[in-house]
Amino acid sequence: MIRRCSDLPMEPKMAIRGGSGPAQSGDYFGMGAMDGVLGAGRTVLEPGSSIGEHPHPNTDELYLIMEGHGTGILDGERFPVGPGDLFILKAGHTHGLVNDSGERLVFFGLLTRQDPASPLRK
Repeated sequence: MIRRCSDLPMEPKMAIRGGSGPAQSGDYFGMGAMDGVLGAGRTVLEPGSSIGEHPHPNTDELYLIMEGHGTGILDGERFPVGPGDLFILKAGHTHGLVNDSGERLVFFGLLTRQDPASPLRK
């Protein structure tokens, strides 16, 4: 299977997860396409927009920053992010993302189900 970025149907979003401002997102694939993966998609946060800090009680998620700059949040800790940066959220923690720059911020997100038997669980 190949999914081209140029073919993704992008949907407008507002105030994702209690954040602020406009965004767009498109799914490369959803549940059932790969074992253990609940979703994989591309999100564009417009300048001044954010994804509110939110919990993941039973899922892991990663954000790979593809374009732009902003501020990542993990368990309330804030840190700068830019192209090529990856941050990983383990189940039981919180995260968010703020586009506090003057350019759009584009990232790839991957959401997986929790595997309680994994030796990587913390």
